[in-house]
This record gives sequence, structure tokens and C-alpha cells, in this order.
Amino acid sequence: MEIEEYLNKLEFNLLENTNWQDIVLTRVWASTVPNKPGVYAIKENNKIVYVGESGNLRGRMKDLLDSRHHTVRRTIGKKLFSEIDNFVMATSRIKFPEHIEVLLNDHICSNLKIAYLEVKLGRKELEERIQATIPDEIKLNIRGRRKSS
Repeated sequence: MEIEEYLNKLEFNLLENTNWQDIVLTRVWASTVPNKPGVYAIKENNKIVYVGESGNLRGRMKDLLDSRHHTVRRTIGKKLFSEIDNFVMATSRIKFPEHIEVLLNDHICSNLKIAYLEVKLGRKELEERIQATIPDEIKLNIRGRRKSS
């Protein structure tokens, strides 16, 4: 099988309509995800807004529970709640204030859907392929410049 054909098949399988599910944001929910390498995508308003790859899908879903561990949470929190009183931006070391975390959890559970697919070979290529199709104005994969030590 050609590489392009392989990636097309993976993309189709990941984004298939029956693959999407609600995000529940509990450890029980995260534990239902395979403890395997793969790629996952997140939709809002029926449009893909994020795609990521991981060597451990279950571990990455557990990361979605904590703003210190997932850029999706930090990006949405900043985008939607930065004008709220007592807003403090979350970082990889601190969470948002509790009232923002509650609003953020509610938004994620009410508005986002997730799909994931076990992928042993070609995770990064699949992630980049799908990410390239997401318009910048809705993309949550926004990375700042990393500090050099």
C-alpha cells in the first residue's frame, strides 16, 4: 500500500461520523480509551478545531482533565473567559482559578466532540495532514515560541 493511500485510510477511519463521542472529563471516561499510541481530533460546531498525536491515547485523555497538561484547555480558557473577573492565565505549572475551571469544563463537555484512532505508524504524518486543513481562525493547535534554556 502506498503511503498516501495508507494516510487517506487512516484519516477516513479517524474522522468517520460514527467515531465521534462526547467528552465527559472524568477519570472513568478517560480509562475507556485504549492505552495505545494514536491520533485524536476534537470538533466544535461540527468543525475540527484540534488534532493531536500521542504515544498513549488514554494518558492524553487524562491530560484533558487538567489545564496544566493540555493546550486545548488553556487556549479555550483564554479565548472564552479572559474577560471574567479574577481571570489568571493557566500555564503548564498553574491551573485557571476554580471558577474558570468550572466554566471551562462545562464548555468542553457541552460543545466539543472527540474521535481517536489507534495508529502504530504514521501518527505525526496523520496529525500534520489533518492539522493543515484546519482554518487558523478556529485552530486550537496554537503554539507560542518555546523558550530556549
